[in-house]
Amino acid sequence: MKKLLRSDGDLFAAAISQSTVSVWQTDGKGKLVQVDRGIIEEFSPKTVRMSTVTDEIAFYFRDDGTMFYVEISF
Repeated sequence: MKKLLRSDGDLFAAAISQSTVSVWQTDGKGKLVQVDRGIIEEFSPKTVRMSTVTDEIAFYFRDDGTMFYVEISF
């Protein structure tokens, strides 16, 4: 099950737990697609900095429709 990370608290919990987060954006046709995965290193009210699965650093804007999800299990 995926949980949408909406608040600073959600992002903080994912960063502290070093959970893998998936990044989703809409493509040119309006379809939601996964564009990246990684660990949150830092975030602000406007951006999220991640260390991605390809060992690169990526920055994403929080207010441009980008969504962040974490996998949760029960």
